[in-house]
Amino acid sequence: MCLRFSDHSRALTRIIADLRSKSMLPDPCLSEETNKRRPQRSKDFKDDEKAWHAPLQDRNINCKPTLKLVMVIVILGTLVTIFYPPSIYDTDHLSKSITGATLVDKWKREFDASDQRYVSYLNIEWNQILKVLVKLIDRKAYQGVGLLNFNDSEVDHWKQLIPEAQHIVLDLHYASSNITWDILYPEWIDEEEELAVPTCPALPKIQVPNTPRLDLIAVKLPCNKTGSWSRDVARLHLQLEAARVAAASKGYHPLHLLLVTDCLPIPNLFTCKELIQREGSAWLYEPNLNTLRDKLQLPVGSCELAVPLIAKEQFYSGRAHREAYATILHSAALYVCGAIAAAQSIRMAGSTRDLVILVDETISEYHRGGLEAAGWKIHTIQRIRNPKAEPEAYNEWNYSKFRLWQLTEYDKIIFIDADMLILRNIDFLFEMPEISAIGNNATLFNSGVMVVEPSNCTFQLLMDHINEIVSYNGGDQGYLNEIFTWWHRIPKHMNFLKHFWEGDDEKQRKMKTHLFGADPPILYVLHYLGYKPWLCFRDYDCNWNADNLQGFASDVAHARWWKVHDAMPEKLQKFCLLRTKQKAALEWDRRQAEKGNYADGHWKIKIQDQRLNTCIERFCYWESMLWHWGETNWTNNATANGPPPVITTKALSSS
Repeated sequence: MCLRFSDHSRALTRIIADLRSKSMLPDPCLSEETNKRRPQRSKDFKDDEKAWHAPLQDRNINCKPTLKLVMVIVILGTLVTIFYPPSIYDTDHLSKSITGATLVDKWKREFDASDQRYVSYLNIEWNQILKVLVKLIDRKAYQGVGLLNFNDSEVDHWKQLIPEAQHIVLDLHYASSNITWDILYPEWIDEEEELAVPTCPALPKIQVPNTPRLDLIAVKLPCNKTGSWSRDVARLHLQLEAARVAAASKGYHPLHLLLVTDCLPIPNLFTCKELIQREGSAWLYEPNLNTLRDKLQLPVGSCELAVPLIAKEQFYSGRAHREAYATILHSAALYVCGAIAAAQSIRMAGSTRDLVILVDETISEYHRGGLEAAGWKIHTIQRIRNPKAEPEAYNEWNYSKFRLWQLTEYDKIIFIDADMLILRNIDFLFEMPEISAIGNNATLFNSGVMVVEPSNCTFQLLMDHINEIVSYNGGDQGYLNEIFTWWHRIPKHMNFLKHFWEGDDEKQRKMKTHLFGADPPILYVLHYLGYKPWLCFRDYDCNWNADNLQGFASDVAHARWWKVHDAMPEKLQKFCLLRTKQKAALEWDRRQAEKGNYADGHWKIKIQDQRLNTCIERFCYWESMLWHWGETNWTNNATANGPPPVITTKALSSS
């Protein structure tokens, strides 16, 4: 808390009145003779009060301030300035012997109303601090130590720990109480700037001292474990400002950051690769200052775009060999075709970065061959089970995505789901830090497209909390949102969902349809939700035939995927052929739509897709499956992982 000039004036007024009431200050408008007349004290005091509040011009006529009065006022002004500086003050010259409830303490308490959001109730274990300071072998040569959010007694402890350095208390104005996490991370912003330009609220900044040189910056962080400590504005503010003071350092001398907290510091601001030592609540980092400066140039939250809607597609990187696109397939050979098409789309968009795919043992050698032919580098992984998932549930193995952080041969990864098309080059996202993604719902990000920075210690961090963190959606997206609460918003055009919301009006539906089909493309990435295009007949989007999936249906987006499919080499297109069971399922849904007389009328379209007549299994009569559909004792010949036999073509009825 910092006082304005008017606050200082009011403070001096109260102080002087207090002293005069105790006969400690002479009245400037009474003569020496009058002051000596003790019997008149009560009357004179009343006159004194009138004189003090008299107009300035009257006082100038009647008052002749004594030298003693001037000296007292100067001393009082100095005291107020010492205890309430404008931004930063040096504590080294303050006496360590001031104890007890002095008059100055009383005045200070009168002014100092601490914001409880910033208060840390952690009882510092100074032996832990000592253990990490041992790592600072050059601390005796330190010129300055910056201290943020420590109380007076803790500052005195710091002086004893590093007595050679000058200790600078960094004063930080509190953020407005109106700034909440929902304000910093809104669910929606006007990315197109149709109504207003999105702006983030300003958080107060520390005035960085020019001298002395700061060699160590220490900050004490609040950690309210009864609440949402990882989404706490004050905690974020303190960490950002500690980082900002560090980033302001000039020269090549090493600088260290010490965070004192029981809770995990922001893992993608202060990375585990930069963590030198941790002892209990003491976390000592040696940050890469250039990287830190880049991060601090970004908006404080997702309240603004970190990447412009129309981004620079021509991006040069001197470390392209350390950057890659990545996706993952586990327990789902049905997505092999989607991954092959995604690779094709990346190359068609102009990127030459490495393509890396993580697969588990359920993906056959036959399908791996197809993925390699499409350009993917195969990395075999062991799946990671979600301990909170039910057996055989859709989310049982989706924590396997954490294996992305083990791709340490790369500095940056752009993760994409295997059901996407890259329509425009997004190599520029390699310039972004972890985690950069589009917004999802509430304050959360969507993990379908995201920038990550591989690190074995980050992988270990994810694994360490796997049994305690509860994912809001039961999957990896919810889990990652609990770890990486500080993330950076990219435009939704870089992960545009193929989805019509129930509340979309006709104008919105036309706009989305235009975006799906625009040529040259407007969207960067199109994310196919619902039934996937390669699992439908190419004639139309089969989401039309499922009542609960019609919000995902778009014939325009469907045709766009097939355009990429047709550009693939023929040897890769065979990985998109339909199995007998899939054909039966499609016909079953079509018949249900016919029974329901769905208004869109897609069920009336006669199938021309040649894959209907191409059989890749020994059992090809999908119509016979419909006779027993719904029974549990019919034979399932659609083995997902076995290599298909020689492809044969057979004329089969589609009626």
